[in-house]
Amino acid sequence: MLYALYNAIAAEQNKEINPVFELSKFGECSEPLFNFDISSLPVDLFRFTIERNRHVQGEWRSVIATLFPGYFFFECDKDMVSEVRARLDEELNKGQRIKQQLPLISIPQELSDLLYELCDQQHHISMSKGIIVNGMAHVTEGPLMGYDNRIVRIDRHKRLAWLKYSENITRDFSKNSTSTLVAGLEITERVS
Repeated sequence: MLYALYNAIAAEQNKEINPVFELSKFGECSEPLFNFDISSLPVDLFRFTIERNRHVQGEWRSVIATLFPGYFFFECDKDMVSEVRARLDEELNKGQRIKQQLPLISIPQELSDLLYELCDQQHHISMSKGIIVNGMAHVTEGPLMGYDNRIVRIDRHKRLAWLKYSENITRDFSKNSTSTLVAGLEITERVS
């Protein structure tokens, strides 16, 4: 099962600096920012990232962006969640009088399935390419191939697509207004 932790420290940092990273610096963008030692946790924390094209200083460049800023994810069985929660609480509250808790969120199965279908081993969604035929998007290459029917919005200028991951969920875990997932999509041609 997939779970998420919300880290207010990382969310604040993402507001202060641009959460977009050059493609060559991909390994540097996934360092968690917690005020405790995460190596003591019985799970590995990671972030989901997407590749997108961005217009920088007059030219288009591939960049890496954090998919859910402020959220860190981990996988574990349901029976292990209480151990992870206890270890998180222990690490977070060492030497503090006022006890704190990081929100631990269970990710909806529909979103979890879609993320694992689209992502590679590094939890990264690469850029896709497609065409528009008679007003409908058709993805021709990349991880979004076969998901044409889930695309609910395309921003050709920003080269992004929004995919609906559930008909049943009206608000997702990160408090967005709809249950959609953003991914990079470059439309190379329009055919009428």
